[in-house]
Amino acid sequence: MPAHPRRAHRRRLALHFARDDARDLRDGLGDTDDADHTPLPVHRDDYDFDACTDMFFQDTDVLMLHSARFDGIEDPDGETNRRIGTGDLRAAAWFDPFGNVRTRDPHRGFRR
Repeated sequence: MPAHPRRAHRRRLALHFARDDARDLRDGLGDTDDADHTPLPVHRDDYDFDACTDMFFQDTDVLMLHSARFDGIEDPDGETNRRIGTGDLRAAAWFDPFGNVRTRDPHRGFRR
């Protein structure tokens, strides 16, 4: 199910941060057993953070907003943005749905 278009950009950014935090936490644990993870079932894809990136994100353009190197990248009329084609990353466009994703029917309701 695609993310609600009004939350898509913020969710992508939050997922990037969560993935990075999880990777950092796992790296900090090393080979030590962690009592919080011991009761969880083990799967061969556990801690495959690169796969998370492939499955969760269409692209990683949003991360450029947090790099001084790409200052001004959010403006679609900016030189760098035009050259690499990131699109409109300004805050006002954060709520626009991706053109290749079917939006969720707002009248569908929610499962609980």
